[in-house]
Amino acid sequence: MEVQDQAITGSNLQPDITDMPQEGQPTGQQARADDASAELNAASFTTYYIWRANGVHQNVNFTQPSVRANSRVFMNISEYGANAQERFIGAARMAVYNIAPYDGGFRAWVDISWNSPLNIRFDVLIDP
Repeated sequence: MEVQDQAITGSNLQPDITDMPQEGQPTGQQARADDASAELNAASFTTYYIWRANGVHQNVNFTQPSVRANSRVFMNISEYGANAQERFIGAARMAVYNIAPYDGGFRAWVDISWNSPLNIRFDVLIDP
């Protein structure tokens, strides 16, 4: 049997623990002496989405016309009961891993570790 070489890129790379995250540096119009880019824009807003699901979903699509490819999107996940305002922490483990904004919405990798569908609420902060 012949073993083929596999391309090693991106998340297939061996981790280098000496690499530390580096803060992005604003360029062009965003570059200012006081670096206010870390602040939220006055147009920032919150919203929420509800869903019924379980399992791992690597590409959940959330549409939102105000989102642009360079928007900052922050999201958390929780379980809810009879209505979306009655959130609680139950026995199911849930996580949102990756969020990728695009013009008109964003996609996220969602993991709901439970054997049957649950009522899920995603709370979202969007800085367009």
